[in-house]
Amino acid sequence: MAKTADPIPVDDTLREHKSRPVAVPQTRLFGGAWGVTAVLLLRLVVGGVFAFSGFVKAIDPWGSVLKFGEYMAVLGLQGMEWSLLFLAVAVATVEMMLGTFMLLGIYRRFTPVMMLLAMVALLPLTGYMAVTDAVTGCGCFGDAVPMSNWGTFAKNLALTPGILYLCAYNRWVKNVYGFAVQWIVATLTIAYGLVIAFIGYYIQPLIDFRPYPEGAELVSRYEPQEEPEFDFIYEKNGERAAFTIDSVPDDTWTFVDRRERRGVKINDAADAVTITTMDGQPADSVLLRHGEQILLLFPDLKDVSIAYTYLINELHDYARARGIDVVGLTSGTAAEVAEWNDLSMASYPLYSIDGSTLQMIARGNPAVVYLRDGRVVWKRTLQSVSMDYIARERDLEGIGSDFDSSRWLKVLTVGYLVLMAVLLVLNRTHLLVLFSWKRIFKSKKPAEVVQKREEDEKVQ
Repeated sequence: MAKTADPIPVDDTLREHKSRPVAVPQTRLFGGAWGVTAVLLLRLVVGGVFAFSGFVKAIDPWGSVLKFGEYMAVLGLQGMEWSLLFLAVAVATVEMMLGTFMLLGIYRRFTPVMMLLAMVALLPLTGYMAVTDAVTGCGCFGDAVPMSNWGTFAKNLALTPGILYLCAYNRWVKNVYGFAVQWIVATLTIAYGLVIAFIGYYIQPLIDFRPYPEGAELVSRYEPQEEPEFDFIYEKNGERAAFTIDSVPDDTWTFVDRRERRGVKINDAADAVTITTMDGQPADSVLLRHGEQILLLFPDLKDVSIAYTYLINELHDYARARGIDVVGLTSGTAAEVAEWNDLSMASYPLYSIDGSTLQMIARGNPAVVYLRDGRVVWKRTLQSVSMDYIARERDLEGIGSDFDSSRWLKVLTVGYLVLMAVLLVLNRTHLLVLFSWKRIFKSKKPAEVVQKREEDEKVQ
């Protein structure tokens, strides 16, 4: 009978090495509970800033397109306008993805390195903008949190040391999701960002951070007067109040100022707005204080496709048949308006207004705003208005009723969080089972363990 080969001996030190946890470096900057706490806090701060910045950009891609266009103009990158939408969506998605990775502690090496590369690019750029003030406002948090250029530079400067620390020590603190499912977290986060960006660009932002959300007063409803009327501002004990000429208070109040109440004015939430005819004559009265009105907004008339003219004219005829006033507002020149009228055969009047104001009222080029008694009922990009709905001759208010921004945001966000929670449970259940098994096994008394072993040997 052939002699069997002796089994290959296993080095005990190798066995111990495999079961031994990875040694955590003990340095002055990272050691014990203090180091773990520092990493967790920095993950929360840095990850939160990146995730929030990406989220508000994804909500309003039109805002990012406009801001990136300003940056390109300052940096002399004319001719790159075709890439603005892609750049806006890509930056928003990547920022939100990196912020989520950092908050969850996944891709622990990759994430802080990518954030550091972002700071390498952003610090010189925001520093230059802070010194020169070539672009008003950075746009890093969109219209949600307006920041000055110096504030943006200071924010990036403060984040950089934290990111450097995470580059060195982030990998030594455990993650929330296991390695096998990290790609699913990335996929869900990217999909969430792309969907809200698509809705924000194609219809309207799911959260309107600008002065004129739906339900807001766009035009104040003061009645025009033949003679000017004033509100008189008085102050008493640090409190100010407005009075009419017939209700001026006693001499315990101190006169401060007076304000004219005459005519139509744009909502005080924004700066004063001037609407004029194309030859420069004042035309503020075109915005109605009472009744229904459709505003067609053309922030950049030369870039409006002539293919939209049929839908615009159908919407105009639909509204006028119901006695609803239709007005066009544009920042285009008189020559551009003349060319547009010639090509589109527009039967609605066009008035001149500042382009940035149009973008504050509604996103889109062109956009449609429906007013009732000077208040915004709904607003949409023209491309999202259904021709089928117009053809069915329903009420005008119903055109915007199929899009509830708050409901869409809730559905998308709750759906995303539920999927992330389910993934976490599926990914980490085995750890809970293993932990419970070890607890049960270690709780047995030594005598019971010995007895069980002897019984097993007898059976064999």
